[in-house]
Amino acid sequence: MTTSAHASGPYEQLRDRIIRGRLKPGYPLVEAGAARELGMSRTPIRAALQRLRLEGLVVSDGGGERPRLAVAPLSREGVGELYRAVGALEGLAARAVAELPVAARRKLGTSMAAHDARFRRAARATALDWNDLFLHHDAFHRELRTAAAGPQVRALLEALRPQIDRYEWIFAPLVGPDFSATYAEHDEIVRAVVDRPAAQIERAVRANWFNGGERLTAVIEEADASLLTGRWGAP
Repeated sequence: MTTSAHASGPYEQLRDRIIRGRLKPGYPLVEAGAARELGMSRTPIRAALQRLRLEGLVVSDGGGERPRLAVAPLSREGVGELYRAVGALEGLAARAVAELPVAARRKLGTSMAAHDARFRRAARATALDWNDLFLHHDAFHRELRTAAAGPQVRALLEALRPQIDRYEWIFAPLVGPDFSATYAEHDEIVRAVVDRPAAQIERAVRANWFNGGERLTAVIEEADASLLTGRWGAP
C-alpha cells in the first residue's frame, strides 16, 4: 500500500490524490482545470491522464472526439476480483520459495516477520499513521515477491498495485485498527515460508489475500454509497 509522500510530476500528483481519496469517484477531470491547479501546461496533464486511464484509475464516457474523463468508480465486485487476482498470482509465485536452500528460507522468514512486527507496531500507535502502516504491510509482501516471483509476474502484480492501494487507502481504516485476522494470516505465511512445502506456501498466501478481499467487501457493503460512485465535489 504505497504512495509517494513527495509527488512531483502531474502523474504522481494526480495518482496520489486519487489513491488517497482526495479526488473522489466520479470527480470530473478536465485538462485545463488540472493544469491550473497543478501550475503546469496541459501537455503533461494530458499524458498523465492517459497513463491513469491505462491503470484503471481514470475512466472515459467514450463519447465524442474528446471524451469526458472522471475518477473511476469503486465497487464491491471490483475489490473481490482484484484481491483474488493478486492472491492467485502472488501465491503461485510463492511456491518457488520451497526450492530455496534451508538457510535462505529461514532468512526470508525472519525478514518478513520483521516487516510484520513493524506493521503491528504501527497499528498500535496512539496517533495512527496510515502511510507508515501501509508501507510496512506492503514491505511484508514485497519481500516475498522479490524472493520468489519472476519479472513477468512481478510486472503483473505491480500493474494491479494502484487499484489495490486505492481500495486500501479508502476502506482499510474502516477495517482497522484491529488487524488480528491479518496478523494470524501473516504468521501462517511466515511459518510456511520457513519449512513447509510449496502447496502450503501458496495456500497461506492465497488465504491472506482472499480473506483480505472479503474483509474489505464487508465494510464496503456497510459504507455510504457515495464512497463507491457518488460525486463528492471538489477535493
